[in-house]
Amino acid sequence: MLEIQSSKIVLTLVDTETGEIFTKEATFGDFKEVTKKASTPRTKKPKDDDPVAKITLLEGKWQMNHACVELTGFEPDQKLEIKYEKKGRITNPVLCEDEKSGNRLTKTYTVSCRGSRHDNLAEYGDVFEVTPYEGKEGYFKLKGNIEKEDDIIDIPEEISDPTDDDLIDDSEGIDVGDFDLEL
Repeated sequence: MLEIQSSKIVLTLVDTETGEIFTKEATFGDFKEVTKKASTPRTKKPKDDDPVAKITLLEGKWQMNHACVELTGFEPDQKLEIKYEKKGRITNPVLCEDEKSGNRLTKTYTVSCRGSRHDNLAEYGDVFEVTPYEGKEGYFKLKGNIEKEDDIIDIPEEISDPTDDDLIDDSEGIDVGDFDLEL
């Protein structure tokens, strides 16, 4: 015949909303409740082996890869901004530090980018190669994965400059009597 000398039951419950862990221990009907605050599980950032410096546009933010962090030298808590450089009719995004209007770089190397800022950047793509801007220290050119077409106006060949025959030379033949010239 078998006889129970002692028994202990441990029941662990996790509240998914708050992260609290509830542990209930029972020894022969005598219940004791222990509550512990769960530590938030840390997800390991995947190892980034891409040697090309890139920024990826995500929902509501953009993130720098390891190569981009090394290239730019930006540190967490710096305020960064993506500005737009216009050369003729071509506009290109440029990354720089801006303490006044920039957004803070987090420890995971993300920067908040919402609303019109997100929409403007999305016009150039969702993955950007980052290269140093020659002649401007602390500035970096971004080349997106979407090629923007210029607003090119085609001028037909049959249109030419006006000739002397196209100009009116008869100033006496123009009636200006209907115009009110008083101020």
